[in-house]
Amino acid sequence: MPGEVRLRDVLSMGRLERIVMEYFIKNISVGEIIALIELREEVKRRASRGEKDLVPELDDVVIEREVSRVISRLITAGYLEYKGGVYNLSKPLIEELKKKLGRLDPGIPKNIESLA
Repeated sequence: MPGEVRLRDVLSMGRLERIVMEYFIKNISVGEIIALIELREEVKRRASRGEKDLVPELDDVVIEREVSRVISRLITAGYLEYKGGVYNLSKPLIEELKKKLGRLDPGIPKNIESLA
């Protein structure tokens, strides 16, 4: 059983983990195929802007494999949930967002530093 998860934990995560968490904090709930496609494209955008070493290789399959591994670890740790082909931000993190923001605002980017 995962321990207590908090938004502030995201600040100490690795770069790829943080990209994935920022994506789910923004979107709250996303189908698995769309999530993989959008996260793959985000990794490619960041690599083109100079963020290197996010993944071993900038091949679509490699990026998707690495993102999938990160998502699996985040599910195991309790930051994300998966059900019926949909990834969701975990209930404790959703409640923390509601408490801090008063609403979820899916699709709107959120500043993690100010939420932590």
